[in-house]
Amino acid sequence: MDLYDDEQQRWPTVLGSNSLYLIVLVLMIVISSTVFGLFMLKDMNTERWLIATLIMEAVVIGIPPLIYLLASRMDIKHVARINRVRGMELLLVLGMAVFGYAIVAFINAVWYSILSRIGSPVQPAFPPIKTGRQYILAIIAMAAVPALVEEFLFRGVILRGYERFGARKAIVASGVLFGLLHLNLVNLPAIIFLGIMISYVVVRTNSILSGILYHFTQNFLSISLLFFQEYVQGYLGDGVTAQQSVEQIPPELLAGAMAILGIIAFFCLGLFAACVASFNRITHGKERVRNLMFGEMKGPSIKDMLPAIAAGGIVIAYLCAEVITMIRGA
Repeated sequence: MDLYDDEQQRWPTVLGSNSLYLIVLVLMIVISSTVFGLFMLKDMNTERWLIATLIMEAVVIGIPPLIYLLASRMDIKHVARINRVRGMELLLVLGMAVFGYAIVAFINAVWYSILSRIGSPVQPAFPPIKTGRQYILAIIAMAAVPALVEEFLFRGVILRGYERFGARKAIVASGVLFGLLHLNLVNLPAIIFLGIMISYVVVRTNSILSGILYHFTQNFLSISLLFFQEYVQGYLGDGVTAQQSVEQIPPELLAGAMAILGIIAFFCLGLFAACVASFNRITHGKERVRNLMFGEMKGPSIKDMLPAIAAGGIVIAYLCAEVITMIRGA
């Protein structure tokens, strides 16, 4: 991997990246609990929930990294990799995101099945998306805005901070941190896989725009699926009720569904691998990682990692509470 030659360029540090991550995590937990708690008291509807989500994403996740970069006098365009991407690269990233969605869905299904043997997994709560207006608002609030602000945080800052350990470790670390910040046990392995893949395409193309496209596509497909499910449910009428958990699905039906999903995932895996192979070929030599700054030649100190350790403790406590709720729900 090539290094930038500008030794005067300021870069995010490991301590700065970890501190920023801890701040965003705490803000997200506190503000989301407060805001959504107040909305629930007022019988929150779908559009209210989406607007609240949009504002929280923009303020809690988007503003802290911007303040960090401005306060540290960093070149935002250079640090965040706001660079052009060739059309063919974007096309292959789009193919990876679309075909990778089936892989993500299969990972989710397998993991959900495993968790169901322990208790009753708690699915993320989303309001029903029933109208075209709600669908457009959902795409903005749950796909477009998260793709922008979360990529700015993770691939624009945190990935850069961890690049002092090398590109591969930075890709994995930023992907894992991305997954953990979602505080979602049910989708955790799939989100970590998604985070690693997004970090990978950003490094390979040397542009955050490819990560935004990948992220937006995945969220767009999820929202569209939710909308389609609501449409089908409305068309079939109230007499048909969707299964709420794996335990409610007959074993033979569950096995058949898993088999079909596995076949689709296997087929998509081949197309996904083809896209990745072509992507690697056309981006060869384009990837860039930053230079090490003064004082970064030695390994990270406890001080550098302390915010990450604190954040890890919070996430573990949160997920353990979810496991206890899941077991009690059984």
